[in-house]
Amino acid sequence: MQNKIFSKIYGWMFIGLLISFITGYYVSTNTNMLYNIFSTNMYWLLIIIEIIVVIWLSAGIKKMNIITAKTLYVLYSILTGLTLSTIFIAFKMSSIIFVFGITSIMFAIMSLIGTITKIDLTKLGTILFMGLIGIIIASLINIFIGSQVFDLGITIIGIIIFTLYIAYDVQKIKYIATNLDEDKAAIICAFELYLDFINLFIKLLRLFGKSKD
Repeated sequence: MQNKIFSKIYGWMFIGLLISFITGYYVSTNTNMLYNIFSTNMYWLLIIIEIIVVIWLSAGIKKMNIITAKTLYVLYSILTGLTLSTIFIAFKMSSIIFVFGITSIMFAIMSLIGTITKIDLTKLGTILFMGLIGIIIASLINIFIGSQVFDLGITIIGIIIFTLYIAYDVQKIKYIATNLDEDKAAIICAFELYLDFINLFIKLLRLFGKSKD
């Protein structure tokens, strides 16, 4: 039973990542779409919609039907692809692939830790959430400060937080699976792990990514 739900979770997570990267790459090759997204207010509209989808899916998963849950998950994956399309312009493809590989290895290691550890990681939930809020606030402040040292600190702390979040969210799967039917549990768990992966990937790319000349 546990192996079955884990295979569904990682399957949906892979689908989400694939949708995001295909969308992002396609948009990066389309000048008109890039202009419409980043030279107008559409970018901020997409961000707002992303936030709405996160809240809707996370808070309403118990009551919504599985089709709605899957649709919201796919929609979020597309929206993320749209907003991340600039990485294919800013960074070398070889660098993106390299960082994606590093992220995958780190994700696999932390997933294994979250699965086999006997330590109760639920105690980390509040600490990680407060750290996440701190990163968001610090990032907003740095928009006005523009400090590279401050940005480096935020990036490193972000890598630590999202790395720990992977193990934390993997350990939560067995608890979520007892409160939701298998298909809904698979979607919401895949969504949380997808967010962990994407955020870790972005932070690592900022740290190790090589920009185009």
